Amino acid sequence: MTENLNNETEQKNKISENSKTEDEKESTNDFVDKNIEAAEPAEENGEEESIDSIKKELEETKDKLLRALAENENTRKQMEKVRLETSKYGVQPLAREVLNVVDNFERAMSSKTKNNEESFEEGFVLIQKEILSILEKFNVKKIEALGEEFNANYHQAMFEKESNDYKKGQVCEIVQDGYTFHERLLRPALVGVAKKETSNSEAEKNENLKTVKSDEKN
Repeated sequence: MTENLNNETEQKNKISENSKTEDEKESTNDFVDKNIEAAEPAEENGEEESIDSIKKELEETKDKLLRALAENENTRKQMEKVRLETSKYGVQPLAREVLNVVDNFERAMSSKTKNNEESFEEGFVLIQKEILSILEKFNVKKIEALGEEFNANYHQAMFEKESNDYKKGQVCEIVQDGYTFHERLLRPALVGVAKKETSNSEAEKNENLKTVKSDEKN
Protein backbone atom coordinates (compact mmCIF):
# COMPACT_ATOMS: atom_id res chain seq x y z
CA MET A 1 0.00 0.00 0.00
CA THR A 2 2.83 2.24 0.84
CA GLU A 3 4.36 1.48 -2.51
CA ASN A 4 1.16 2.51 -4.27
CA LEU A 5 1.19 5.77 -2.42
CA ASN A 6 4.77 6.38 -3.41
CA ASN A 7 4.02 5.62 -7.04
CA GLU A 8 1.11 7.99 -7.04
CA THR A 9 3.26 10.65 -5.46
CA GLU A 10 6.01 10.19 -8.07
CA GLN A 11 3.47 10.38 -10.90
CA LYS A 12 2.04 13.58 -9.44
CA ASN A 13 5.54 15.03 -9.16
CA LYS A 14 6.32 14.13 -12.78
CA ILE A 15 3.06 15.68 -13.93
CA SER A 16 3.80 18.84 -11.97
CA GLU A 17 7.35 18.93 -13.32
CA ASN A 18 6.11 18.49 -16.89
CA SER A 19 3.55 21.17 -16.37
CA LYS A 20 6.27 23.46 -14.98
CA THR A 21 8.49 22.73 -17.97
CA GLU A 22 5.68 23.51 -20.36
CA ASP A 23 4.92 26.71 -18.49
CA GLU A 24 8.58 27.67 -18.55
CA LYS A 25 8.77 26.98 -22.29
CA GLU A 26 5.67 29.05 -22.88
CA SER A 27 7.04 31.90 -20.77
CA THR A 28 10.40 31.70 -22.59
CA ASN A 29 8.71 31.72 -25.96
CA ASP A 30 6.59 34.64 -24.90
CA PHE A 31 9.72 36.52 -23.76
CA VAL A 32 11.51 35.87 -27.07
CA ASP A 33 8.48 36.86 -29.13
CA LYS A 34 8.13 40.06 -27.16
CA ASN A 35 11.82 40.89 -27.69
CA ILE A 36 11.51 40.19 -31.43
CA GLU A 37 8.43 42.37 -31.66
CA ALA A 38 10.24 45.08 -29.74
CA ALA A 39 13.34 44.73 -31.95
CA GLU A 40 11.45 44.94 -35.26
CA PRO A 41 10.17 48.51 -34.71
CA ALA A 42 13.63 49.49 -33.54
CA GLU A 43 15.15 48.20 -36.79
CA GLU A 44 12.45 49.96 -38.79
CA ASN A 45 13.13 53.18 -36.89
CA GLY A 46 16.87 52.78 -37.61
CA GLU A 47 16.22 52.35 -41.33
CA GLU A 48 13.97 55.40 -41.38
CA GLU A 49 16.60 57.46 -39.57
CA SER A 50 19.26 56.26 -42.06
CA ILE A 51 17.07 57.21 -45.06
CA ASP A 52 16.34 60.61 -43.55
CA SER A 53 20.06 61.14 -42.96
CA ILE A 54 20.89 60.23 -46.59
CA LYS A 55 18.16 62.52 -47.86
CA LYS A 56 19.52 65.35 -45.74
CA GLU A 57 23.06 64.78 -47.04
CA LEU A 58 21.77 64.72 -50.64
CA GLU A 59 19.94 68.00 -50.10
CA GLU A 60 23.07 69.59 -48.62
CA THR A 61 25.22 68.29 -51.49
CA LYS A 62 22.70 69.56 -54.03
CA ASP A 63 22.70 72.97 -52.37
CA LYS A 64 26.52 73.10 -52.45
CA LEU A 65 26.59 72.12 -56.12
CA LEU A 66 24.05 74.78 -57.02
CA ARG A 67 26.07 77.39 -55.14
CA ALA A 68 29.27 76.30 -56.87
CA LEU A 69 27.57 76.44 -60.28
CA ALA A 70 26.25 79.91 -59.52
CA GLU A 71 29.71 81.11 -58.45
CA ASN A 72 31.28 79.64 -61.61
CA GLU A 73 28.67 81.37 -63.77
CA ASN A 74 29.32 84.71 -62.02
CA THR A 75 33.08 84.26 -62.50
CA ARG A 76 32.59 83.43 -66.18
CA LYS A 77 30.45 86.54 -66.70
CA GLN A 78 33.00 88.74 -64.93
CA MET A 79 35.85 87.34 -67.04
CA GLU A 80 33.82 87.86 -70.21
CA LYS A 81 33.13 91.45 -69.16
CA VAL A 82 36.84 92.05 -68.51
CA ARG A 83 37.71 90.51 -71.89
CA LEU A 84 35.25 92.73 -73.73
CA GLU A 85 36.43 95.85 -71.91
CA THR A 86 40.06 94.97 -72.61
CA SER A 87 39.27 94.43 -76.28
CA LYS A 88 37.38 97.70 -76.45
CA TYR A 89 39.57 99.96 -74.32
CA GLY A 90 42.92 98.15 -74.44
CA VAL A 91 44.40 100.64 -76.91
CA GLN A 92 43.42 103.63 -74.78
CA PRO A 93 46.97 104.25 -73.43
CA LEU A 94 48.37 104.12 -76.98
CA ALA A 95 45.66 106.46 -78.23
CA ARG A 96 46.50 108.93 -75.44
CA GLU A 97 50.17 108.91 -76.46
CA VAL A 98 49.34 109.35 -80.16
CA LEU A 99 47.25 112.42 -79.33
CA ASN A 100 50.45 114.12 -78.16
CA VAL A 101 51.96 113.45 -81.59
CA VAL A 102 48.89 114.92 -83.27
CA ASP A 103 49.26 118.05 -81.14
CA ASN A 104 52.91 118.37 -82.19
CA PHE A 105 51.96 118.01 -85.86
CA GLU A 106 49.36 120.77 -85.50
CA ARG A 107 51.87 123.07 -83.82
CA ALA A 108 54.44 122.37 -86.55
CA MET A 109 51.94 123.04 -89.34
CA SER A 110 50.73 126.28 -87.77
CA SER A 111 54.30 127.59 -87.41
CA LYS A 112 55.35 126.78 -91.00
CA THR A 113 56.69 129.76 -92.99
CA LYS A 114 58.90 130.21 -96.02
CA ASN A 115 61.82 131.30 -93.86
CA ASN A 116 61.88 128.40 -91.39
CA GLU A 117 62.01 125.36 -93.65
CA GLU A 118 65.09 123.99 -91.88
CA SER A 119 63.55 124.19 -88.40
CA PHE A 120 60.31 122.86 -89.83
CA GLU A 121 62.15 119.77 -91.10
CA GLU A 122 63.88 119.33 -87.73
CA GLY A 123 60.47 119.45 -86.05
CA PHE A 124 59.19 116.59 -88.18
CA VAL A 125 62.31 114.56 -87.41
CA LEU A 126 61.62 115.04 -83.70
CA ILE A 127 58.01 113.99 -84.21
CA GLN A 128 59.12 110.86 -86.03
CA LYS A 129 61.43 109.98 -83.13
CA GLU A 130 58.59 110.57 -80.69
CA ILE A 131 56.34 108.21 -82.64
CA LEU A 132 58.98 105.48 -82.71
CA SER A 133 59.54 105.98 -78.97
CA ILE A 134 55.81 105.56 -78.30
CA LEU A 135 55.62 102.45 -80.43
CA GLU A 136 58.61 100.93 -78.64
CA LYS A 137 56.98 101.75 -75.33
CA PHE A 138 54.09 99.51 -76.39
CA ASN A 139 56.49 96.79 -77.61
CA VAL A 140 56.12 97.70 -81.28
CA LYS A 141 59.67 97.52 -82.60
CA LYS A 142 61.14 98.16 -86.04
CA ILE A 143 62.79 95.24 -87.79
CA GLU A 144 66.41 96.11 -88.51
CA ALA A 145 66.71 94.41 -91.89
CA LEU A 146 69.41 96.28 -93.83
CA GLY A 147 72.52 94.13 -94.24
CA GLU A 148 70.84 91.09 -92.69
CA GLU A 149 70.42 87.75 -94.41
CA PHE A 150 67.02 87.52 -96.10
CA ASN A 151 64.54 85.88 -93.69
CA ALA A 152 61.13 85.01 -95.08
CA ASN A 153 59.68 85.12 -91.55
CA TYR A 154 60.36 88.87 -91.29
CA HIS A 155 61.17 90.07 -94.83
CA GLN A 156 59.19 90.23 -98.04
CA ALA A 157 61.39 90.42 -101.15
CA MET A 158 60.23 92.99 -103.68
CA PHE A 159 63.13 92.67 -106.14
CA GLU A 160 66.72 91.51 -106.58
CA LYS A 161 69.46 94.04 -107.06
CA GLU A 162 73.07 93.76 -108.10
CA SER A 163 75.35 95.13 -105.39
CA ASN A 164 79.04 95.31 -104.53
CA ASP A 165 78.32 96.43 -100.96
CA TYR A 166 76.28 93.43 -99.87
CA LYS A 167 76.70 89.69 -100.25
CA LYS A 168 74.30 87.59 -102.25
CA GLY A 169 71.11 86.98 -100.30
CA GLN A 170 71.54 89.98 -98.00
CA VAL A 171 68.98 92.78 -97.71
CA CYS A 172 70.47 95.69 -99.63
CA GLU A 173 67.53 98.11 -99.69
CA ILE A 174 64.50 98.89 -97.54
CA VAL A 175 61.31 99.76 -99.41
CA GLN A 176 59.12 99.83 -96.28
CA ASP A 177 60.06 99.16 -92.67
CA GLY A 178 58.62 96.12 -90.92
CA TYR A 179 57.59 95.88 -87.26
CA THR A 180 57.08 93.27 -84.56
CA PHE A 181 54.63 93.39 -81.66
CA HIS A 182 55.69 91.47 -78.53
CA GLU A 183 58.01 89.30 -80.65
CA ARG A 184 55.12 88.59 -83.06
CA LEU A 185 55.32 89.84 -86.63
CA LEU A 186 53.10 92.90 -87.06
CA ARG A 187 54.05 93.45 -90.69
CA PRO A 188 57.04 92.27 -92.77
CA ALA A 189 59.73 94.57 -94.07
CA LEU A 190 59.53 95.13 -97.84
CA VAL A 191 63.09 94.76 -99.06
CA GLY A 192 65.39 94.44 -102.02
CA VAL A 193 67.77 91.48 -101.95
CA ALA A 194 71.34 91.59 -103.25
CA LYS A 195 72.38 89.26 -106.03
CA LYS A 196 75.73 88.49 -107.61
CA GLU A 197 76.86 91.33 -109.84
CA THR A 198 77.38 90.40 -113.46
CA SER A 199 81.03 90.92 -114.52
CA ASN A 200 81.89 93.11 -117.51
CA SER A 201 82.97 90.12 -119.58
CA GLU A 202 79.71 88.29 -118.88
CA ALA A 203 77.75 91.43 -119.64
CA GLU A 204 79.60 91.89 -122.93
CA LYS A 205 79.07 88.23 -123.75
CA ASN A 206 75.35 88.52 -123.14
CA GLU A 207 75.22 91.69 -125.20
CA ASN A 208 77.05 89.98 -128.07
CA LEU A 209 74.63 87.06 -127.96
CA LYS A 210 71.72 89.46 -128.19
CA THR A 211 73.36 91.18 -131.15
CA VAL A 212 74.01 87.88 -132.95
CA LYS A 213 70.43 86.76 -132.45
CA SER A 214 69.22 90.08 -133.73
CA ASP A 215 71.41 89.81 -136.88
CA GLU A 216 70.21 86.26 -137.52
CA LYS A 217 66.63 87.42 -137.45
CA ASN A 218 67.40 90.20 -139.90
